[in-house]
Amino acid sequence: MAAEEEDDVEWVVDTIAGFLRGPAWSIPILEFMEHNCEVFDDEEESKLSYTEIYQEYQALVERLLEDYLKEVGINEEKFQEAFSSPLAKTHTSQAILQTVLAAEDFRLFKKMMVQKNIEMQLQAIRIMKERNGVLPECLTEGSDVFTEIEQEEMKILREVLRKSKEEYEIEQERKRTEEVSILPLY
Repeated sequence: MAAEEEDDVEWVVDTIAGFLRGPAWSIPILEFMEHNCEVFDDEEESKLSYTEIYQEYQALVERLLEDYLKEVGINEEKFQEAFSSPLAKTHTSQAILQTVLAAEDFRLFKKMMVQKNIEMQLQAIRIMKERNGVLPECLTEGSDVFTEIEQEEMKILREVLRKSKEEYEIEQERKRTEEVSILPLY
């Protein structure tokens, strides 16, 4: 690949990465995820509603990308060339591209939506605790009378939420570390 072509590919990757980090992309994607994530669970079997939501997501991603590519003058061929280049396959680029890649990979999309659902549930629990000073007794080990099955389910739910929170915090720390490590030194 000639130096000029490499520069062109780098420019396309950098331009798209900047767009994917910006509000014109992140706000509609985040709003979509928050609005639709509640039906997603970590069950092995996927529901029919997942397919409908996935198709809506694909249409949103396609529309946002097409509009931006037209705006900056990048044709589909240049886009495909740039994102099949080694520059786009770095770990950092893959993290940035996750929301785009999810439009082409249902499993990645489902994983992303399940994660968002868990984050929203944790946020709701945190808000309840902040507003009330404590969690409702039904979410704690209070004196409520639970059947043995309900107690086991609550135990599992707390463990899942704890693990999810740990994984989320580890992932966020990893992303922060990656972002810091790719910043140019001046």
